[in-house]
Amino acid sequence: MKNIFLKTTGLLMTVLVIANLFVVISGIVISDEIDNFEKKTDSLVKINLTLEKEVASLGSLKFAQEQAKEFGFINSAAPQYIDQLKYAYR
Repeated sequence: MKNIFLKTTGLLMTVLVIANLFVVISGIVISDEIDNFEKKTDSLVKINLTLEKEVASLGSLKFAQEQAKEFGFINSAAPQYIDQLKYAYR
């Protein structure tokens, strides 16, 4: 009886050690994947910030003014308001 108990305990301990090694190795692999995803996320955030700045500069009035000068629209016209009588009657 003692012999069977010792063999089962030894077998159980061996299985538990192997399971523990499997869990530790799986944890290491998953942590490496998480680290890679974090690096990719950080690089995407940086790229996104540069693209946001570029879009903001392209949508700004300063950019529109520069483009207007480049295409020869130098003179600015006086604004026309629809509350003036000559436009309200049309």
